[in-house]
Amino acid sequence: MKYKLLVTIEKVDENKYMARVEDLRATAMGDSAEDALNNLRDSINLMIEEYGTELVFKGINESLEYRFVEVGN
Repeated sequence: MKYKLLVTIEKVDENKYMARVEDLRATAMGDSAEDALNNLRDSINLMIEEYGTELVFKGINESLEYRFVEVGN
């Protein structure tokens, strides 16, 4: 089963990015946004290996779909 997770990517300084999934309390850093995202994916896979899919994704609804809406000027 594949899960869709909401990932937040933040530029923390000139050459570092942080990617995180709040629902899993998972965070990773990288030299680019893509690096941080790949490192986050690796971290989550390590969590799955260590604790198992059921425990890692406990409480995560696999049918959720995320979209963005922009408002304002």
